Formats: sequence, structure tokens, C-alpha cells
Amino acid sequence: MSLRALYYYPVYYFTLLLFAAGGFELCGLSWLCGWLPATERTEEFFQRLIHRHLAFFHWWCGLTRLVHVRYHGFGAGRRGGVVLAANHQSLIDITCLLARLPVALCIFKPAIRRNPVLGAAARRAGYLGSDGGHELVRCAADKVAAGHTLIVFPEGTRQPPGESLPFKPGFVLIARRARAPIQLVRITTDSDLLVKGRAWWRLPRFPAHVEVTGGPLIRTDTADSVAGLTAKIEAWFRAPSGPFPAAAFIHRP
Repeated sequence: MSLRALYYYPVYYFTLLLFAAGGFELCGLSWLCGWLPATERTEEFFQRLIHRHLAFFHWWCGLTRLVHVRYHGFGAGRRGGVVLAANHQSLIDITCLLARLPVALCIFKPAIRRNPVLGAAARRAGYLGSDGGHELVRCAADKVAAGHTLIVFPEGTRQPPGESLPFKPGFVLIARRARAPIQLVRITTDSDLLVKGRAWWRLPRFPAHVEVTGGPLIRTDTADSVAGLTAKIEAWFRAPSGPFPAAAFIHRP
């Protein structure tokens, strides 16, 4: 075993335990606060709490040289409702986004509801289950129209290494119904950390470097069909530069 592995094995597994401990703490607090009504103020409180936990988690990952995250043109500066669409390679993607955004909603898989580490806190923060169908679109659009940021992974799941998954059009439907723009965010990494098809307990390549880059802010009040706009956004993620004409941008990043 190399000297690098001797260092990274214990640090990696301890970091996973640290993440789980933080999740149990959030869920415990969520259960204790179960008597609070599910208001926007309560949801925002838990969103900020999750943000602070994940910001600390990434500080720790940087300190221990596990994961270095760099942000380019992406932050919490925009006000007003927006659908934030990002590509999805690793389980760490959502932690990078929520660690940067103090207040944000996301759409999670139904299995998260039963997850002892994540479920209770996700519900208290107002996160939305992906099994909601038309009700999900309506509820998410109402949230965005009220000024919230909604994080969406259009593939619906992590893309296997070296493969591409088709984008689902639901995020465009949500943005159009809310009359809100879509902020594109590209996430890249040089590591196989928590990617699809790789067991979490296997030591990945460390240190992992993650780049989170803000792309164009896309108008949704155009003549494009939902399928057409979805296809254009998907093409932007597949290519180094986007195919959008100037009129499609609210502004260039």
C-alpha cells in the first residue's frame, strides 16, 4: 500500500462518518422541531442550516485535501425566482451547490424520504420529491414564482462515466409555468468520487478537483417548444460552448 493510500483511507472513511453524523444531527433537530408549522420561514431556516453544514463539510474536505471545489461565475448574487439546471456526475454535486447557496430548494428521489441521514431534514427544508408528477410541476413552479431558487438535475440521476443520459423536460415546464429563467451550471471533476456504478467504500482518486461554472441565464419566454428548449440546453451541456443565439440569453456570464 502506498503512502498516499495510508493517508487517504482513514481520512476518507472518517469524512464519510462525519457527513453521516451531520445528517443525523439535522434529522434529529428536524424531529425535535416537528411541531413547527411547515411555513416558508421554517423551510428557509432548515435550508440555511443544511447550507451551513455542507459549507463546513466542504471546508473540512479542502483542509484534508480530499476535495477542492472552485466556483466560477456562480454564487448567491441573483435575486428572484430561477430554475438552476446542472449536470449530474457524482453524489457530491448537490453538496457543492447547496454549500454555495444559502437558500435553495431541490428535487430529490423518493427513497430519500426514508433515508435516516437525509430524509427528515429534506422534508423540513421543503425539498420536493421527484414522484409528484403534475403536482410536483405545479408546486415547484409556485415556489419559483414566489422567488425561490430550485436546483434540478435534468438527467434525473447520475450519468454513468463516459455516457450521456437524455434530459427530461420537466425543469423547462416548471420554469415556463413560473415565468422564470433557467440558470445553467456545468460541473466537472477529475475524480471517480461517488460516481454511478462505483462502490462508495472503494477509495477513489484523491485529491478530487471539482469545477462549478455558471453558464448562461436562459430565457423561457421564447417561441421554442418545451422539447426544443430542452434539446438546446442539453446540447449546451454536451458541447464546450452553447448553441443559443444572443436573443436567448438574459445576460452572458
